[in-house]
Amino acid sequence: MFTAQFIAALVLAGITAASMPYYCKLTFPGKSRTTLLFKMGLSFLFVLTAVLALSAAPKKFSYCIVMLVGFLCAFVGDFFLGRSEKLKYFVIGSCFFTAAHALYITAFSLAAKALTPDVPWFNGMEIGIYLSLVSIMALIFIWKKPPFHKLILGMFAYLCVIALMVTKALGLGIRLFGTSPVTILLPLGALSFICSDYTLGMMRFKMHERTKPFKAFSTVTYFAAQMLLALSMFTLIRL
Repeated sequence: MFTAQFIAALVLAGITAASMPYYCKLTFPGKSRTTLLFKMGLSFLFVLTAVLALSAAPKKFSYCIVMLVGFLCAFVGDFFLGRSEKLKYFVIGSCFFTAAHALYITAFSLAAKALTPDVPWFNGMEIGIYLSLVSIMALIFIWKKPPFHKLILGMFAYLCVIALMVTKALGLGIRLFGTSPVTILLPLGALSFICSDYTLGMMRFKMHERTKPFKAFSTVTYFAAQMLLALSMFTLIRL
């Protein structure tokens, strides 16, 4: 049954989707005060979606609270990444996103413990998923041969954290799919996130030219990821 909060969240998702063509056009080739304000407005929408999910929860599910804090960290990270191309802002923004992913991992683990208590925290399927993701990323690194940068190892470590987030989301989504097919939103959001951040990293560290389609792909998959993760909260609180 659709709640008022869920309907409002779908409206916010629709606004986000409708804004993407204009925002992608606005952000290429560079950043400005206008693009920052527009980006923060879009980021506020996925934070608000998480707030709506928390308010719709029949009880204060700790999973929802941790997810909301993660979205807030991502919101702050968006501010620093969107403010300037300077390295210091990139590093600060990346730190906030690392914290956001750590919180997402914690939230997915709390949800798994509550909804699938008989399954160990890291099972064989998840080990296989994680090793596969890290191996694919490593092979792309080797293939692209990025020029030396003092942060290149830090970037790969960050992507390994995202891979763990994706692994936990996939593991939980697969286990719960039979109970509620709409839980597919969770792994779809996580996979969109790793696609977005990997393409962003490739542009940042000169592994791929900053073309308009590539930049647009990174932007669209990022906001799709955050909105899908936020919407997936509605599916989990009803299980």
